[in-house]
Amino acid sequence: MSNMTKLLVVDDSMVNLAVLDEMLENFGFDVYLANNGKRCILTAKQIQPDLILLDVIMQGWDGYETCRRLKADPELSHIPVLFLSGLEDTKNKVRALEAGGVDYVSKPFQETELLARVNTHLELSRLRQSLEQEVEKKTGEIQTLLKELKISYQKAQAVSVLKTQFLHNISHEFRTPMNIILGTTDELIEDTELDEEQKDMAQNILSAGKRLMAILTNMLNFSQHFGHELQQTMKVFNLYKMLDLIITEYQPAINAKHLNFEKHIAPDLPESLYGNQEYLQEILRKLLDNAVKYTEAGYIKLHMAWHKQNTQTTENEANASYLLNFCVEDTGIGIAETEKQHLFEIFTQIDASATRQYDGMGMGLALVYLYVERLGGHIDVESTPGQGSCFRFKLPLNIAIPSAI
Repeated sequence: MSNMTKLLVVDDSMVNLAVLDEMLENFGFDVYLANNGKRCILTAKQIQPDLILLDVIMQGWDGYETCRRLKADPELSHIPVLFLSGLEDTKNKVRALEAGGVDYVSKPFQETELLARVNTHLELSRLRQSLEQEVEKKTGEIQTLLKELKISYQKAQAVSVLKTQFLHNISHEFRTPMNIILGTTDELIEDTELDEEQKDMAQNILSAGKRLMAILTNMLNFSQHFGHELQQTMKVFNLYKMLDLIITEYQPAINAKHLNFEKHIAPDLPESLYGNQEYLQEILRKLLDNAVKYTEAGYIKLHMAWHKQNTQTTENEANASYLLNFCVEDTGIGIAETEKQHLFEIFTQIDASATRQYDGMGMGLALVYLYVERLGGHIDVESTPGQGSCFRFKLPLNIAIPSAI
């Protein structure tokens, strides 16, 4: 262990201080001592220790009060506190954790156990600080890039020119630091023993990172569209399997809000279709995501039907062309009539105020409109504020006859 690792031991017993001082110095730590809570605060501010070993029963401030004061001080709140006490009941251990401690070692303790606990929490502290620094650095970079993007987009609007290549490049640049943040956080959660507070912090970082990554992906899709880079991939796919995968993906979010979900599919709807499965999946995902996001009670319904189109014979005469009708219905907040005309425009939100309840950048429905249009279909919405919405879209697709596969 490096001599640069500083430990602060706090105990009102000079005997205990002497024993711990000798023991920890033998293990290579740079040890500092304090015999009461006030001295602990003063010494900690002077030396900024890597870990504090704190006795519970002391004259003046006890260990709980001392720990609470440490955690309330911005200069000291990051320092992990390891409690030492002869009180072994669960109530005192819980009090120690509630006061801000990271662990609790009962007296009399074994040297090997104490050393293991000290090393574990020193390593966790280093990992946490490293992660926080990395997140702060990458977040700063992302915020800077987002500001630059906003300024560039406003300039592009003023001259009616969309900076397609700029959007494309900047989206890629965003995704690189975001992948680092997501990967590092995921490894921290999976491979490190964290306490509940640390787990919550890491989960919040991971959740926020995933939301931002979804926004960046939408931005990249838009840049590819305006740069005419979006390519359609046509293939045979199983409609029912695709629907089951999408519904399974959103079922946890639906269950979490205690919403009823209903699937109404025409009994004669074909199983195999030929078309752009990726676009269709994204359309349904974004509409379901929208429905779950804005619905707090009631239901979400997915309707599907079809009918044959009167079209010219295609090059592959084994395929028959049909028009599929979809509807995603919910009992959410609804949309005012004045807002419908702008609903499918990029960066448009139902509530764009600073105090809005729902997050997002207003790109989901704009991408839905783009994909439906690219597939030669049509989309519209019926909605009543406070009662819900129904998004309907129609897509021309071909039935995949087995002999044609």
